[in-house]
Amino acid sequence: MASTITIDFTKGIDGWVAGVADYTDDSEPTETGAGWSKIPLPVGGMGYYVASRNNSDDVFTFIKRQFTGLVPNAKYTVTFEMTYATDAAVGCFMGVGGARGENVYMVAAATDAEPKVVKQTTDNRYRLNFDHGDQAVSGKQGKVLGVQGVEGLECEVAPMTKATRKSDEAISFTADKDGKFWIVLGTDSAFEGTNALYYLGAVAKVKPQ
Repeated sequence: MASTITIDFTKGIDGWVAGVADYTDDSEPTETGAGWSKIPLPVGGMGYYVASRNNSDDVFTFIKRQFTGLVPNAKYTVTFEMTYATDAAVGCFMGVGGARGENVYMVAAATDAEPKVVKQTTDNRYRLNFDHGDQAVSGKQGKVLGVQGVEGLECEVAPMTKATRKSDEAISFTADKDGKFWIVLGTDSAFEGTNALYYLGAVAKVKPQ
């Protein structure tokens, strides 16, 4: 039976854990932060604040949580819609590593095993243990929902603005032996600088295969 998982970060972030990936020992992200925080006006209210500074040409900043209630070892598909608050505009100055608006990609992923950051022996990069994609390119378990930036915002000083990104491209996954799986929401950044946003919520539509 199909089901809908509604995630509401305006009411709390219990069970969610933040992390970073896609970096080396020499380019580990700085200025990282995450927590339930007040969102600046005009959006207002509470949200899941997540921030990091990209010190190379790539960093994946994410939040994860396990969900239950599925049939053990059964196959499913899931599509995602994500809502967040940002002050990143589009069509602005393209500096080193691009701009916050166009070069930070919103990603949603699903996997049966717990997402963990593992150092790779091939290139010494710290990566997640599943294929969430690479910046603008979707992966097997992760789909790009769109860019972070919002049309119509001023480039220099923009107000915090609510945005929604979604994709109808389904992710296939198998529930574990206990009928559980993990959801990951994140940003894949080619912008070489600090990026911060507030997650407001997400909707995951799960269907049996």
